[in-house]
Amino acid sequence: MLSIRALVYAGGSEFGKYMPRFYKYLEIGLQNFKEYQVFALSVEVVGDVCRALGDKILPFCDGIMSHLLTGLSSGVMHPSVTPLIVSCFGDIGIAIGEQFEKYLPCAMPMILVASEIFAKTDTDNNYGNQLRRGIFDAYSGILRGLKNSNSDLMLPHVGHLLQAIELVFRDKMREESVSKAAVAAMGDLAHTLGPRAKTLFKDRPFYADFLQECLDSDDYKMKELAAWAQKMIESVFVCGRPGTKRRKLLVSYLK
Repeated sequence: MLSIRALVYAGGSEFGKYMPRFYKYLEIGLQNFKEYQVFALSVEVVGDVCRALGDKILPFCDGIMSHLLTGLSSGVMHPSVTPLIVSCFGDIGIAIGEQFEKYLPCAMPMILVASEIFAKTDTDNNYGNQLRRGIFDAYSGILRGLKNSNSDLMLPHVGHLLQAIELVFRDKMREESVSKAAVAAMGDLAHTLGPRAKTLFKDRPFYADFLQECLDSDDYKMKELAAWAQKMIESVFVCGRPGTKRRKLLVSYLK
């Protein structure tokens, strides 16, 4: 698996011609729930292949998703692998775009269960932070993948996303990487759903304070990401009103 990761990185999209022969070994890794290091590395390879091949991975997705979902529900898998699997859903979502629609009925309940675990997990350990990032990465990837198709399918689920982001905002001991993933997910939510997300943001005005906090950060990447998310969310409220003057705090649009 380590060798394959290097080959995928070096070969990029050209690795696609080797995928049919490699896939049987990938399946072995994705079924090895008890050897969690092997399973975890196999999941990471799936993410690498998604980034390299894009929608060319589609013929293998039924099998991959089946193994990932089986792993999550097996009861024998090491907990540390859960964030990797959840995040991998996002990698697959970006890679195959609208084709991820068929996996939503299975993937979203698993992400919701992970979110419920996240709400009960201490923030002072690595597992809790990895789980948070995995959940936000999953939402971001799936939202971006469905943007140009039936993105309305995500409407029943994004309320849970904002709820999870608010929990992160209230946690003043959160890791910066978690904040970045949360802000990115908010931006992807606004970018994908557009005006359909207006009520969602109105109901949870915490986002304005969260973004302002991130804009005041000393971290350049954090400020840049927050500025992009702010722009996406502002467009939700001013859509159809060209020439509306932008205001520093998004909460202004709630008045």
